[in-house]
Amino acid sequence: MNRSWFQRSRVGMWVYVWMIALTVFGMLPAGTVHAHTSLLQAVPEAGSELEQSPADVTLTFNERLEEGIYYLRVYDKDKRKVTDRPATMNESRTALSLQLPELGRGTYLATYHVISADGHPVQGSYMFAVGQSLDAPSAANSNASLEHTHRHGGELGGGLGLKDALQFAARIAFYVSMLTLTGWVLWYRWFALGQPEETRSLLRKVLIGLQQVYTVVYILFMGAHLADLIGDGGMEGLVSLFTRTTIGPAWLAGLVLALLSFVCLQRGPWLAYGWVAAVWLSKGLLGHAAAFEPKSQTLLLDWLHLGASAIWVGGLSMLLYAWRIRQEAARTLLPLFSTAALLSILLLVVTGTLSVFIFLPNIEYVLETAWGRWLLAKTGLVLLVIATGAATRMVLRRKRERAAGMLIRVDAAWMACILFIVGIFTYLTPMPANTPLYWHEMGQKIHMTTQISPNNPGVNNFTVKVWLLEQLGPPKQVVLKLQSPDSPDIAPIEVPVEPAEDTSVDEDFGMKRHTYKVKGPYLPYAGRWTVEVRVLDQQDEETVYVKEIRVY
Repeated sequence: MNRSWFQRSRVGMWVYVWMIALTVFGMLPAGTVHAHTSLLQAVPEAGSELEQSPADVTLTFNERLEEGIYYLRVYDKDKRKVTDRPATMNESRTALSLQLPELGRGTYLATYHVISADGHPVQGSYMFAVGQSLDAPSAANSNASLEHTHRHGGELGGGLGLKDALQFAARIAFYVSMLTLTGWVLWYRWFALGQPEETRSLLRKVLIGLQQVYTVVYILFMGAHLADLIGDGGMEGLVSLFTRTTIGPAWLAGLVLALLSFVCLQRGPWLAYGWVAAVWLSKGLLGHAAAFEPKSQTLLLDWLHLGASAIWVGGLSMLLYAWRIRQEAARTLLPLFSTAALLSILLLVVTGTLSVFIFLPNIEYVLETAWGRWLLAKTGLVLLVIATGAATRMVLRRKRERAAGMLIRVDAAWMACILFIVGIFTYLTPMPANTPLYWHEMGQKIHMTTQISPNNPGVNNFTVKVWLLEQLGPPKQVVLKLQSPDSPDIAPIEVPVEPAEDTSVDEDFGMKRHTYKVKGPYLPYAGRWTVEVRVLDQQDEETVYVKEIRVY
């Protein structure tokens, strides 16, 4: 293969890679990036209109939280905190509670900031009212009215802001630099040390440059996320992050390892190998692997996955560079890389598949989350890599070096796209999020609303509202049943809703509203559920409503 392609190019190999990544980045669809941890239940609920002051605010989350840095605060309509008491976390580290003083009539804003077990910040706000409705003038004119939001290193809803774009760029740059550097270290030890001094010197200079790039990128990567991790905790929050959480030391360890690379990689091989292994482990502590059990297995799979990725990325980078500067060295490296790349891809497939089965209790969830769709895109690219690798090995056997060089460049394009996707989907939640059910049906003689909150397996609040013409009186009977189509051997579960007082503000539709409520464990499992509501009026006319929902 000749060097004409590299000679004609006005950009280096990494500019080529980043052009591909930025092209894909520009095609990123709008939508919200959801955090790994999500709020399961809030008491009082968002939008509640209470007759009396609640004793406390309690937030329950779907995953274990970091206990070193969090807050839960309640503000009145004038943006004043109603209490200076700190929130407390339960023993399982899944719920926050804040005791409240007696609240007067008005609207209130609850706001919180937590860090999930995998190290990502989650924050949000919602409103509730005491002694009045939320649409009263005091609520409408209040500057404290904020929408409920979740933050996970940036949101994509409505387009990317500068901060969000910088965070995504920092993540992608971190993955590219980390995998390239650690892979280059291994290939330098396995291959470059056996090359002539001139070739070895050039490859060593690249290694030093990669160390410098990785250190700068890691500092930027860390800095881009510190503000979200700390929230408004200031210096006290920064100290707490590094002294009272597990994620803080993991961030700090990564920084120390980046600085130690200038010492460890210039010494013996085992010190270099140990440094590479430690970098992969520190990365595992900052991702999904740290949030799932059994942690020993998830961290091991993540470590092996990163190792296989680094061998492929580092080897391909060295091969492209070597072919540019020393074709004889590249010809020697090419068959070695071809074999190593094949084994690496096989290991990536195995470890990736096992991790998916740990992260997802139901493989169907792959189709129901942005994480799953990015995973499928990555899988498709991996298949293209396998096909490209097979074609490369075939042309190598036929000694068609020019064709092999072209295929290697195609492989580099696939690599750029995969690294971009990894930088995106690693920061998305594998699990689909449950949302409270709000189901409303209109009719000529009757309207019906059914609500299930938080709509998760376990204890939920069930509410059925029925609107009837006032002359018809209250319903003779309201029945709410849940049936699991996934388990036909399980009989329908009847939810014992009872008449309840309702001070919420709803449109009356020119009819009389009748409300039925109950709280209990009537939604025991994840999966598909058929919700059936039967309303029997005083004239013995029955109206039946049926809806299928999905609970995760």
